[in-house]
Amino acid sequence: MIYGLYLSAQGAEAQAMRQSVLANNLANAQTTAFKRDVPVFRSHFPFDQAEQTPFEVPFGQEDQTGGVSLSGTITDFEQGPLQVTRGPLDVAIVGPGFFQVNAAGEILLTRDGQLTRDANDMLVTADLGQPVLDDVGQPIVIPSDIHEVTIADDGQISGIAVSGEAVRLARLGVVEPANFQQLTKVGDSLYRPMGPTAFAINTHVRQGVLEGSSTDPVQGMVELIETSRAFEMNMNLMQYQDDMLGRLLQGVAER
Repeated sequence: MIYGLYLSAQGAEAQAMRQSVLANNLANAQTTAFKRDVPVFRSHFPFDQAEQTPFEVPFGQEDQTGGVSLSGTITDFEQGPLQVTRGPLDVAIVGPGFFQVNAAGEILLTRDGQLTRDANDMLVTADLGQPVLDDVGQPIVIPSDIHEVTIADDGQISGIAVSGEAVRLARLGVVEPANFQQLTKVGDSLYRPMGPTAFAINTHVRQGVLEGSSTDPVQGMVELIETSRAFEMNMNLMQYQDDMLGRLLQGVAER
């Protein structure tokens, strides 16, 4: 009976954690270039299978086996939908690459290509104002007298000077990590590389386009409802087992 309570509580805890992850994904369904997280669960063998001693009963709760627990979360880096904006400084990455930005002296990665020029004519992210780096790791400057800015498929940024001459300004430094599992989310669609990166090869840059969130709102809502029901089911099981245990104890006391 106590073992059943433990398994139901473990299931409720796992569903609560999953619900938190799914809710965060759903909240970012409209966030540019957001990558959804996927909760990963681990199942445990019953005690007799795990210990190969079917006649022994574990003494404490910490020794119990069976049930499931949350092993962790992984980020799904699948390509998000492309949204045409026609903004001259809106860019989307098609492929596995990332832009590099300078975040208070630290180089972070992002796929959020909603860019703008700041007061110093530097190319920065529109939401946080972080300088975007070129292919040699330097901030990109687009002088104010440059107009008709174009960004080529390979990330090359060009513009037209006052004299009417075409000017090549810089090239976006699009990189790819050696192992995507070594990227750590730091919020605001930014990632900290925990391993080596190299310039992306099979990657293209699209001007006037932004990458949308990889979260499907309809699917996310369905999964959230399923998780909520599973959590409620485990809580009800705990209540039923607690009631049965209470009746058992009352019956023993009467005898």
